[in-house]
Amino acid sequence: MKKRDFSYYLILFLLIAAGFISWSLYFRIYRQTDTVDINTFPAVIESWTSENIPISEYDLAILETRNAFIRKYTSPEGKSIFLFIVYSQNNRKVSHPPEICYTGSGATIVSSAHDSIPASGAILSIQVNKLAVEKGPQKQVVFYWFKVGDTMTSNYWKQQSLIAIKSFTGEPASSALIRISMDADNENISPVTQDLKEFGQHILPYLFSYLP
Repeated sequence: MKKRDFSYYLILFLLIAAGFISWSLYFRIYRQTDTVDINTFPAVIESWTSENIPISEYDLAILETRNAFIRKYTSPEGKSIFLFIVYSQNNRKVSHPPEICYTGSGATIVSSAHDSIPASGAILSIQVNKLAVEKGPQKQVVFYWFKVGDTMTSNYWKQQSLIAIKSFTGEPASSALIRISMDADNENISPVTQDLKEFGQHILPYLFSYLP
């Protein structure tokens, strides 16, 4: 074998080996303990007060973390919005699309679209996924999106790619799923959509502070 051919195959082998190791590291299951407790997230947002909704042990096992909460925030006018956040500094698997959970619980995704929440400063808006969900007589409008470091995205695969890149380069690769939802009238969901956008605006600054 010529020396040039040997060098070529050696480099090719090293590249394949490096790729395999990187891929294995990315897809391994992380069990490290988070140093950030997102349960310190403010229980009062503007004039909205909250109460915690218990998460079952079964659901926590599926999430693979206890660093999660569901809260029901209520305005002085009596409006109620549910906020669900799951966060991990090490486990990319905690933040998966909620459609999986909805359909698994027997709910129906009536519609799925993209929307946005107006923001301030350098970020003009946050792109979100908007779902209309039905389960029996109950209907909800749901907004959800992902956070990786300081990046917000509605795209699950972009989130996973960002985590992979940050993990490969040694940067912090924390991830979160943020979901807000509200019960809706079957005939008109426009007021609910507006309420969710306004509430989303209120929580955005806290997401950067409490979910690093």
